[in-house]
Amino acid sequence: MNALKLPLQFAPDVMKKELAQFSRKDYQDIYNPSVQLETLWLKHFIEPTLGPDGLPVFLPNAALKKCPYLKAVYEMFLCQVETFRVHTLDPGASIQKHTDSGYSFEHGKVRLHIPVQTNDQVEIILNGEHIRMQPGECWYCNFHLEHEVRNNSKEPRIHIILDCIVNDWLTHVFKQVEMQS
Repeated sequence: MNALKLPLQFAPDVMKKELAQFSRKDYQDIYNPSVQLETLWLKHFIEPTLGPDGLPVFLPNAALKKCPYLKAVYEMFLCQVETFRVHTLDPGASIQKHTDSGYSFEHGKVRLHIPVQTNDQVEIILNGEHIRMQPGECWYCNFHLEHEVRNNSKEPRIHIILDCIVNDWLTHVFKQVEMQS
C-alpha cells in the first residue's frame, strides 16, 4: 500500500492556535539534500532520554508542555513514538524526489502526517500517485518509496509528523481502515 488515511481526526484550528505561540526563530532549518536551504522548518516536541533498560525513551519537551492539545494528540498514539515534530514548508518551496529508507509498515516503522495547514495547491506525490490530505486528517505514507512535495501555494504547508514503531495498537488502527474498505 502506498498511502492510507487512518481513522483518526484532529482539530487543525486548535493545533494552529497552539503553534502560533512559536516564532520562526523557534524553528530550525532542516538540512536535507532534497530541500533548498531555509525553505523547510521544524520544531521538535519530544526528546530522547535513557530509559531504565538503557534504551532511549522519548518524552515531551518544554515546547510540547506549552501545547495541551498537541500533548493530548501525542499521548493518543499508543505505540513508541520516536519523532513528534512540526514541519513547515514555505510557499513556493519543494522537497525533491527521494526515499526515506525503512519508513514503511512492512519495515516496522511508519511516518504519519497530520496536516495542520494545507490546500489543493500542495502536491504530495508518492510513487507517482498524488496524495490529497486535508487539515486534521492522519495519513500513513510508505515513504520507503520515492516521493516529493511541492508547495505551489502562497501559504506555508504545516504538518505534524510522527515516526512510530509498529505494534499491536498501530496494527489494529491499520486493520480498521482495511475493514472499512
